[in-house]
Amino acid sequence: MQSDHPTIQPPAESLAAACPLAEALPKDAKTVQILEAARDIFLELGYAATSMDLVAQRARVSKTTLYTRFPSKEDLYTATISNECERHGMRFSPDCFDGLPLREVLIQVGTRFVELIWSEAAIRVHQSVMGEAQRVPEAARLFVKAGPEQGTAALVALFERLARRGVIDVPDPAFAAGQFLATMQGGPYCIMAVSLAPPPTAEERAAFVAKAVDLFLHGVAPGR
Repeated sequence: MQSDHPTIQPPAESLAAACPLAEALPKDAKTVQILEAARDIFLELGYAATSMDLVAQRARVSKTTLYTRFPSKEDLYTATISNECERHGMRFSPDCFDGLPLREVLIQVGTRFVELIWSEAAIRVHQSVMGEAQRVPEAARLFVKAGPEQGTAALVALFERLARRGVIDVPDPAFAAGQFLATMQGGPYCIMAVSLAPPPTAEERAAFVAKAVDLFLHGVAPGR
């Protein structure tokens, strides 16, 4: 992988820090109500104990309104997970970082991912899925499909674009993308995932991401 942090070339309008979401659809007020209620209930009760009736009651919408937007609990759970990923910027187009130096691209993506997985909601969802995985494997399958698989796919597309443009030099962009995300899941996350530590401060988060990115870029061999 190149170590001089090359810059992706224009368009310059892509330099905005807030990268547009890929295929993000506008949500009407009722959909937002439903997703917020579903999020709270899934966190409170887990997947198996959550019912569509309860979501409709908590969201203060009719069952017709609920089922029109989300035909099944599986669809609602998937949408809830995906919505959290969108909120933290992990549904991005591969070209939206064009114009930024490579290190800054990785810092931005790493920060988004860390903010997501270190959030209270993500920690609680992960704990819930792990607790239900053997008894309700469907919950784990839906979680992986809507969360980790989609997030990884976005980063793979970005790495493939960087490789095509000569910004990075890796034989397997998909493997590199997976390793980058794995790097961000080390350190504080392992302790937070078992509720043994509070979230780090913003300064600690920034320092962790920067160190992880630099290690990813340079490796550990001397003279690199």
